[in-house]
Amino acid sequence: MTQDNKAINKMAQRVIEGYEAVHNKDFQRAKQLLEPISPLLHQEDKPNITFLCYLAISQIGSKDIDPFLDTYEELQKYEIKNNKEQALKDRVEEMFHELMSAFQQTEQGE
Repeated sequence: MTQDNKAINKMAQRVIEGYEAVHNKDFQRAKQLLEPISPLLHQEDKPNITFLCYLAISQIGSKDIDPFLDTYEELQKYEIKNNKEQALKDRVEEMFHELMSAFQQTEQGE
């Protein structure tokens, strides 16, 4: 196996582990796995909607609000290509609205 193949396999394994961690609600681990490889898997000229959704879910799940908002904003720039991407984006959208609702309740409670 060439060095390139090893590197690609290692990155693919990291993505799979990150996605599984999100499914297992281990958001901190998912964030640790996914954030460092974000520049490799998503660029503006080659958007990766699925990856961005999983990254956003790991960020909000680990209560990392500012990066979540950045990822959410990035996600809004791109067209959805299929039902799987739509379902993931809808989930992120719900989380965003829950967060905004929580902010409003906090502000009203002060």
